[in-house]
Amino acid sequence: MTGPLLVTGGTGLLGSAIHALRPDAVCLSQADGDFRDRCYTERVFNDIRPGQVLHVAALVGGLQANAVRNINFFEDNLLINTNVLAAARRLRVPRLVAVLSSCAFSFYPDRSTTEDDLHRGTPFDGNVGYATAKRMLDLHIHLAFRECGCEWTSLTPVSMYGPHDNFDLQDGHVIGSLIHRCWLAKHEKTPLVVWGSGEAIRQFVFVKDVARMMVAALMSEPAPETVIVAPDAGVTIRALAQLIAKTMQFNGPIQYDCTKPEGVRVKRLASRSFHTRFQEFQFTALEAGLQETVGWFEAALARGRDATCAPVFTMASGR
Repeated sequence: MTGPLLVTGGTGLLGSAIHALRPDAVCLSQADGDFRDRCYTERVFNDIRPGQVLHVAALVGGLQANAVRNINFFEDNLLINTNVLAAARRLRVPRLVAVLSSCAFSFYPDRSTTEDDLHRGTPFDGNVGYATAKRMLDLHIHLAFRECGCEWTSLTPVSMYGPHDNFDLQDGHVIGSLIHRCWLAKHEKTPLVVWGSGEAIRQFVFVKDVARMMVAALMSEPAPETVIVAPDAGVTIRALAQLIAKTMQFNGPIQYDCTKPEGVRVKRLASRSFHTRFQEFQFTALEAGLQETVGWFEAALARGRDATCAPVFTMASGR
């Protein structure tokens, strides 16, 4: 099949970064239709007849949203993933790259999590719905590869951040929410309040790096096994908050609210196959990525755009 590249999303965090690299792609957002609807999904695939698919559509949210809406995150993402991959399989789309999530994995206190751990143990209860739907996406890719010869694969990035992120105070991810809180603290001359103790360890990857890898994966040797995308061993939330404060030139106090949830204490992933699949890939340093993200956020506010929040349901995001 020689049709166009279809991106199941185009207005969210990852979809926007992919569209900047591939402006020729057909990028669909929630405004175009709902991939939870099987009839819509089949119709749009039949109309476009894509030759390649980058599947990044998902229902995404932060720690609090996942914890109180596990059933919605499970059901909606299961529908989205099943409908998209089934439509691609019926058309025999030769190349498809999907996005998994680091939260689909179990984590261990004495070692880093690797690709071998994807289906071991039970995901963290606070996001078990979203995580399990992502595990089923991996299984779907393996079955299509084994039984139908579909040369599909997936990437598992650690927490992404960058322009077009969700900066909502309640439902945004860590970096987006912290940038928003820091901006408010700076302008209202109040302390920057960080959820949790600040000692939790997280890993982050700049969204433009993931977009480059998604596009490159379309041309690489196909394999159904996912590849973890983790630039480094991680950073404490305390160090991250201090770095964001420095980037935003916030000189006020930083306070840690231990009554708020902070999730798994240590989330650390390391890939066994990344350097084989993406030789000599250079990641964007966290400092540089934060500088660009903060600049985008502040410029959006200056233009009068509501950059402080984004819809929880997006047809163009990965987590």
